[in-house]
Amino acid sequence: MYNVYWILRSVTPAQKASAVLNRSGMQHRLLRAPRILAPEGCAYALTLRERDLERARRLLEREATPAEAVYLRLGDGTFQRVGP
Repeated sequence: MYNVYWILRSVTPAQKASAVLNRSGMQHRLLRAPRILAPEGCAYALTLRERDLERARRLLEREATPAEAVYLRLGDGTFQRVGP
């Protein structure tokens, strides 16, 4: 289950981050961020598995744009912020 949401402000950094994860073989999805996670307007999210979070964090902070925020989607559908 993809329950980590790595939030990026625009599509270009999101596509670059997605390419980094693709090269590493990490499964993820790129999508528009849920409105509740982007109250200032448009944003994009890389969704990935919680077990991949630390590996993704290392890769993305080194090779791509750091996240605006990182959220964990909880079992009840709410979000908990777990990063910047």
